[in-house]
Amino acid sequence: MTPTRTTRIVLALVVAAGLGGCASVTPDKRFPEVQSDTLVRVGGRVEWRQGTAADDFVDQRIAALLTQPLSADDAVQVALFNNAGLQATFEDLGIAQAEVVTAGQLRNPDIAGFFRFPSSPPSGLNWNIGIDVWLLDAFLVPVRQRLANASEDQTLRLVTQQVVRLAAETRAAYFALQADSAAVRAQEGLADVARLVLDLSRAQGAAGNVDDLRVAADRNAYQQAALSLLQARAAERASQERLRALMGLTDRPVTWSLVREAPAPTSGEPSEDDLLALALSSRLDVRAAEEEVQKQEYALELTKKWWLSTVQVGVETEKGTDGQYTTGPHFSAELPIFNQRQGEIARQEAVIRQVQRRRTALQGQARTEVRTALQRVAAAREVVEFHREEILPVRRATLAAVQDRYNSMFVGVFELLTTKSELTAAETGLARALQEYWTARSDLELAVGTRLPETPLPEPNPPAAESAPPPTPAPPSNPHQQLQPR
Repeated sequence: MTPTRTTRIVLALVVAAGLGGCASVTPDKRFPEVQSDTLVRVGGRVEWRQGTAADDFVDQRIAALLTQPLSADDAVQVALFNNAGLQATFEDLGIAQAEVVTAGQLRNPDIAGFFRFPSSPPSGLNWNIGIDVWLLDAFLVPVRQRLANASEDQTLRLVTQQVVRLAAETRAAYFALQADSAAVRAQEGLADVARLVLDLSRAQGAAGNVDDLRVAADRNAYQQAALSLLQARAAERASQERLRALMGLTDRPVTWSLVREAPAPTSGEPSEDDLLALALSSRLDVRAAEEEVQKQEYALELTKKWWLSTVQVGVETEKGTDGQYTTGPHFSAELPIFNQRQGEIARQEAVIRQVQRRRTALQGQARTEVRTALQRVAAAREVVEFHREEILPVRRATLAAVQDRYNSMFVGVFELLTTKSELTAAETGLARALQEYWTARSDLELAVGTRLPETPLPEPNPPAAESAPPPTPAPPSNPHQQLQPR
């Protein structure tokens, strides 16, 4: 091969490498896939805040949602738009896309040379300059691209999984706050009742109608109710901060509120077998584990072709001290005498076996999570139905009967208020049961990897004897004004 031909080949390779280096990185190239997958799995929309006009739409949408009582879906939407941690997770897509672009580029050529100054005639400068390219690197580009694409696919699944997890955590926090708010309202009612009873007891004690022991018992009851109210308010504030952080609203005052009551449970869930099959086919962490196996297999292929990355060819020109130029080809390669990468190959094979077993373990974990969450949902639904169909109707019917007896002067105000307290406690129990049901259902959707259909149960028919709960008697205007028992 003549020096001129060698020079042309090397220059052609350099030009090809230069053209490969012109590839640009588009960080959000695959973000639309996250958006479409999120819409299916979560029922909400995500936006990547990058200082574009879409940011204004997001801010306007958040402001509109916060002007009305938030439903669970509304709270999830605010979190998807505004959670700073999720926005940071989206940057993983840009990192993965940059690695894909890098994998498709050839290695840069090497340039080297020297200058030497002779100590005796002929005293001309002796210099050498050469350029080398990695001759067989182009054969590694497809393998590197497959490896980078598999890594990007895995990143895509994991990013979307973070979206799904954030939605589940937001729903759980929403229903916790909703139940805590209901508990506060109930405890406020109980505290008012206990205060009324204490005021009546003190007034009747002053008139000599009850003894000091009864007054002390009523005071203890009021103190316990007041303490329970303080604890309920503290729990409500903690739940509010939890939801506030998930929605990314820690930097603004709480001007938003929630829908007052949780919706009724759904009519049911798909069968266990259907949910298990759906989980194994749709769970993003399971799919990411499968892509991890494929990625490590590509890494093993790249490791076995290590020798392709050691061969260099080039051309160099040298000017001797006598002024004569010499030009010719140059090549170099690693001689695999002591190390044929046996250790690296064995290590990569072990990594493949490891990720395969982790994938199997994750599939088993997915089955367990689905079964456990499904059992929780079924148990929680039974508790809610028992409250709605048994406990509350009985408490309301009992209060109506006591109200009638009170109006007929057969029972006193203390019996009426005690019955009212029992109804308030039953309503609190229903709120907690609904919280457990919707939290368990959110965990089930997280275990399956996608939203489940929601068909609410019909409201139970009230018993014929049940009437509207009577109003609680107003407390006396002063301790000496008495409500005489009838």
